[in-house]
Amino acid sequence: MRSNPKKILLLYTDKYYFVKQVYPFGLDLIAHHLRKYGYEVIIDYPFLPESDLETNLNQIIAQAAPDFIGLGMRNLDTAVSCEPFGNYEGHGYKTFFFLPDVKRVVDIVKMLLPKIPMVIGGGAFSISPAAILKTLGVNYGIVGEGEDPLRRLLEAFPDEKKISKIPGLVFRNGDDFTVNQRKPYTFAKDTGPIERETKFNYAYETGGMPVQVKRGCNRHCAYCVEPHLEGKKLVFKDLGAVIEELRFIARQYEGIRNIFFVDTEFNIPNLDYGSRLIRKIVELGLHEHFRFSSQFLPSPFDSDFAKLLNDAGFSIILTCDSFSDIVLEKNRSSYRKKESINTLELCEKFNLNCTVNLIFGLPGETYETIDQTIALMMKYPPNPGRCYEYTFGGRIYQGTPLCRFVETRKSDLHIYGNRSEGFLDPYYYCAPENPLKLKKYVAQNFPFLYEYQNKDDSVSLQKLAVAYLADQAQWNQAASKFFESDLDACSASYDYLFRKLAGSGEVKTARTISKKFMDAILQSGEKEKYGDQIPVIQYYMSILPSRD
Repeated sequence: MRSNPKKILLLYTDKYYFVKQVYPFGLDLIAHHLRKYGYEVIIDYPFLPESDLETNLNQIIAQAAPDFIGLGMRNLDTAVSCEPFGNYEGHGYKTFFFLPDVKRVVDIVKMLLPKIPMVIGGGAFSISPAAILKTLGVNYGIVGEGEDPLRRLLEAFPDEKKISKIPGLVFRNGDDFTVNQRKPYTFAKDTGPIERETKFNYAYETGGMPVQVKRGCNRHCAYCVEPHLEGKKLVFKDLGAVIEELRFIARQYEGIRNIFFVDTEFNIPNLDYGSRLIRKIVELGLHEHFRFSSQFLPSPFDSDFAKLLNDAGFSIILTCDSFSDIVLEKNRSSYRKKESINTLELCEKFNLNCTVNLIFGLPGETYETIDQTIALMMKYPPNPGRCYEYTFGGRIYQGTPLCRFVETRKSDLHIYGNRSEGFLDPYYYCAPENPLKLKKYVAQNFPFLYEYQNKDDSVSLQKLAVAYLADQAQWNQAASKFFESDLDACSASYDYLFRKLAGSGEVKTARTISKKFMDAILQSGEKEKYGDQIPVIQYYMSILPSRD
């Protein structure tokens, strides 16, 4: 093992990326910080571009030749108990569980680089750090923000005495693990906007570019891990720094049109900071370049704030959880049904696109409270500006009020899943029935059923592999992967690949993929399914320069 390692490989181990493309913002922040101190940092995703994990890791490691490896864990699972295409199931539930995939990454890295140390961090890791290190067989981890603790670990390595004093570090101590208390978070000053990792351009172009305005949550919702992960004290980023970052993104990233403010909830603790930020966005005309979205609670929320959000082109994701005050009070929510109604009506009045998040089955839930929630959903039904997303049962994570509630009960009534060390395995509280039965009940009584269509399949792999190679300007490999793909994957990736090729002057390859794709559609006998793309392909080919 080399002391003072300088070549750092950061692996994004979130298999959920196949379902929902959220790019590793936290790893980007860490890489930006380390590079200021002279470290050479590479970020990569081990599940692409090939379906074989070992093949990808062999190639990544050969290119990076790292002295130290960091693994970012974003999710243990989806926290959704009724996933039709899930990979893990038990009595009354089915979900996606990602920890076994992370274990495979660790095992292969150990096989390929047995002497290179590893450290693990990220939101999922920080929930149950000791249990995860034990499960994965890794000696080091970081809870909470990783920028400074990882830098200090790299500087101290391999001096165990120095390592043991680093705030936020988790390390093996005999047969157990010590979790050092972390430092209170503060936003670094005078760092300027960060350059985003180009390998994930597809993610932030299609799903939105994350921009952070604060950390922490001072609410106490029973199932939520955010106060545990980010702290209960709210820490705000300088408003001027947020605006400068938005202006930088507008100048630097031509394809970015959607910004997602990655707050726990945008409108807490009050409307002051958010209102000042939105006014500045409108004043500078940034709302003409971007669409904005973020998470919101039903309260605080008033008419003036709703108008501001509309002026700036916001969409809101509204955390309501339930429309029963019995359930909301039992689960320590800071708002009640009347505030949810007020916010729903203001969203409709000011034409704000609103996605309402609900959880059926939390403590206190009965068929009567479920019927109350469904009745309000029917009163404010889905429409072009409003939709409902809902799950069944609360995922029990270590350290949450829901976890403490379950631990103090003598009965396993309404508990589903396997109670494991650190609550790592999928584990739910769901009343008055199991999640799959509740889902069936809601489907029978609410005609606008929301169904999670989360698929981790070959089409997703092929589409994302094409985009991942294109984002690295590996044009020949991207085109080859496109030609190998099923028609469904070609249909899903053609537009993105064509724009990337044409925008980079790869006219010949852009024309080639267009011709071959159109020929494949015509020869498939499925013109009815894919025929609408033929005029699009013809138009794209017509705007290419006549000479390659």
